[in-house]
Amino acid sequence: MSKALRSILAIFFQHRGKVAFGSVCLLAVDAAQLAIPLVVREVVDGLVAGAVTRLWITHQALLLLGLALVIATFRFAWRYFFFSTARLAELDLRGRILDHALTLKARYFTQARTGEFMALATNDVESVRQAVAMGFVAGFDASIYALVAIAAMFWLDSRLALATILPLPVLAALMAVALKAIYNRWDAVQAAFEDLTEKTRESVAGMRVLRAYTCEDVDVADFERRNQDYFRKYMRYVGIDAFFHPAILLVAGTCVAILLGVGGARVIEGRTSVGSFAAFASYLGMLTWPMVAAGWMASLVQRAAASMDRINVLLDVKDVEAVGGPERQPDKVSGEVEARSLTFTYPQQTRPALRGLSFRLLPGESLGVVGEIGSGKSTIAQLVSRIYDPPRGTLFVDGRDVLDVPLSGLRRVIAYVPQEAFLFSDTIAANLRLGKPEATLQDIKEACRQAALDREIEAFPKGYDTLLGERGITLSGGQKQRLCLARALLKEAPVLVLDDTLSAVDAETEQEILSALRGLAGTRTLIIVSHRVSAVKDLDTIICLRRGEVIQAGRHEVLSHTPGFYRDMVALQEMAA
Repeated sequence: MSKALRSILAIFFQHRGKVAFGSVCLLAVDAAQLAIPLVVREVVDGLVAGAVTRLWITHQALLLLGLALVIATFRFAWRYFFFSTARLAELDLRGRILDHALTLKARYFTQARTGEFMALATNDVESVRQAVAMGFVAGFDASIYALVAIAAMFWLDSRLALATILPLPVLAALMAVALKAIYNRWDAVQAAFEDLTEKTRESVAGMRVLRAYTCEDVDVADFERRNQDYFRKYMRYVGIDAFFHPAILLVAGTCVAILLGVGGARVIEGRTSVGSFAAFASYLGMLTWPMVAAGWMASLVQRAAASMDRINVLLDVKDVEAVGGPERQPDKVSGEVEARSLTFTYPQQTRPALRGLSFRLLPGESLGVVGEIGSGKSTIAQLVSRIYDPPRGTLFVDGRDVLDVPLSGLRRVIAYVPQEAFLFSDTIAANLRLGKPEATLQDIKEACRQAALDREIEAFPKGYDTLLGERGITLSGGQKQRLCLARALLKEAPVLVLDDTLSAVDAETEQEILSALRGLAGTRTLIIVSHRVSAVKDLDTIICLRRGEVIQAGRHEVLSHTPGFYRDMVALQEMAA
């Protein structure tokens, strides 16, 4: 049994209570339906023999009505139990996909595409849901139906039964040949859907850039190419899937033809009664459903297996974040940050991003990081927040190796504003409360005042209840940066890490924000990564990086008068001003 099928069967075991009740109800429906031909047989034989009364006919009619009520009641019940199981499986799988994605290390997302996760959480999960809802149900139901119907046919007339089921092995052989083709073609369909989803997301997100460069026609052509590829692969799947229904009808028609030819002759010869012939025809008609269900089940289950294999590829990725030491009641964090000969190389890179970096920040002290593009400035911010794991024994918070600090605990005491401002499609207030859900409106306003954003937000018609577009598209670049800064300030973490957070604000606004940050001196440990001298000149220590190494370190007053990178940067920026 493949891993995909084991994973799907595990869903049934997880919800075995609902599955058990659903199975019992399904058996009750099958029993009632299989009993109907026997009642019809008795009525037909009685009518032919002329040995029935009106009262007896009425009793048989009421019996059929009772069986119909049993079928209706228990059919509702089994659909409820199995469909709810399928929906719960859908919820569980989507949750597992997101939960697992959130545990993966940052390097995984440098290669994975957003469209991959979207396709897994939509089309692939839906394929598994359909198999749970109807695929296995159809297989179970068809098996019961087929076994009981064939047994009843042999009980009624073994020779006629043997003749009428001769075409069935042909259908089984055709299904066996087609199963592998269904799996491969559906896997290709899902991969094409993933590619199409990613292209759609990318086109919508980059709409303004496409219009600015008048590339709409090029993008539409690229989208159409991927769309056509998806269509072609889907039609290849449809070709094999559509083969089943006509094949089933052909086999069913052949069985009926045999029944009429062989069975009719046996009735004429008196070897089978008219009632038995009618019951036999009913059971043979019932065999059409198992044949249809077999093809349907094969298609649904193979589709689900292909999709489950794709989901398992993600769930089997073991490159997850280490959680650190055991979770415990955290002591009060003072905010001391220290790097000891820190050398770090990004995955799949050969040149270190940082070489032998050392610094020590006592609680409440501040550090400015400047340097050339690609010199490793942002790497420091990401390592302190453990977006990437530093080598053991090289980075410490409060004297404790960050790799030994529980990851959730470490990130609770660090407020990190990444270089790329990211906002969610929610209200301004909800975005601000991300790190502090219990924050009051007054707390929010104070954080926005410190980020020099309060007046602009209050000018919006709905103020802090203003709904932002995707990734904060309704705000300017500077407003997004300041909103992310306010979110970090609201968190009130002992360590505040700002990665080029003020690059999109004007000089006057920057000075207003820096003035507010100076007010935090002594209460929070502050690390500011910037390209601007104005953002770091008032900090306790400044380090200058080149190719991952510290080439200068000290205070602004000293570095600005010392020949080297920092003095040149000061001169260039003063000249530009």
